[in-house]
Amino acid sequence: MLAVPDETALEVERAAHGLRLRGTQLYLEPIGRPQLGFLAHARGARAILPERTVATAGTVALLEAAQPRALRKAAPLPAAWGKPFSLGTLTLTVHPAGHVLGSAQLECEVAGKTILYASDLGGAGARAPATAERLEQVRCDVLLLRATSGHPRYAFPPRAEVLEDLSRFVAAALAERRTPIVLAAPLGGTQEAVRHLGEHELRLHSAPLRFCDVYRAQGVDLPRTLPLGSAKPGQVVVLPAHPRIRRLLPDFEPYRICLLSGRAAEPGFAQEVGVDLALPLSDHAGFSDLLDYAQGSGASRVVVVHGQADELIRALRERGVAAHTVREQHRQLELL
Repeated sequence: MLAVPDETALEVERAAHGLRLRGTQLYLEPIGRPQLGFLAHARGARAILPERTVATAGTVALLEAAQPRALRKAAPLPAAWGKPFSLGTLTLTVHPAGHVLGSAQLECEVAGKTILYASDLGGAGARAPATAERLEQVRCDVLLLRATSGHPRYAFPPRAEVLEDLSRFVAAALAERRTPIVLAAPLGGTQEAVRHLGEHELRLHSAPLRFCDVYRAQGVDLPRTLPLGSAKPGQVVVLPAHPRIRRLLPDFEPYRICLLSGRAAEPGFAQEVGVDLALPLSDHAGFSDLLDYAQGSGASRVVVVHGQADELIRALRERGVAAHTVREQHRQLELL
């Protein structure tokens, strides 16, 4: 049952299964198997899901492709964009987060007050992914903001510029008669690369290949792709950005490697991870986008719940926004 305390005492707390709306069973960042949890997106979803899982149709479809057994045990509660629904005395609404397909923010309304959980947000404007729903600016009383890229060094350029650099990398590798290998997140980064490189024959690892099929079924226009196999001259190979994938690289010699990651904004990152080129193509909102979003929410208080909190909080306070974070040793956080 979703009993809710008096509005003056409304809090978020860290509990056994993650970040929870106090006085309810609703976990905003569920860990393990609580009775009820919100799943903001399918990327990095855990193998064990809540008994009842609030998620968008896009997220449910991606989980069906990647983790069907976990999904069957989760009793998913699909939520439609912008349509409020009730769970006990809570009124919940999901809004696009712009991170990956189906990624969502959760608006919780209690006694006339709104708390917005903005999990992983995507970039805005020229930095927005082309294969995810556009980030929606939502007004709220209290904003819970996940700051994955909450440091000023994460100043991402316009997406079109990064993708042009990717095209130049592919053209140069092919001119050298080498196989261009693109390393990217299986969900998000891969679909952005595939959409942009559609003029080439593309070979994909099985995991991102499944996700591309879901994207197409959900109405995202992606070019045809081939299973991994052995690349032929002129083909481009797209692999998950994971250390274990390097065992596959000898199959494609000679090759050049380009890694797509927001961490490419860090000096020396390409050398650190041992690739020929690293490009700052991120599925996450950068520092400036996070600041603008927080200020645009109109929230009386912004709470940074993860990520690189200190720099973001300092910058928000300089803009006159009341902001703070939750340290692990703190059990509760007053919101209203």
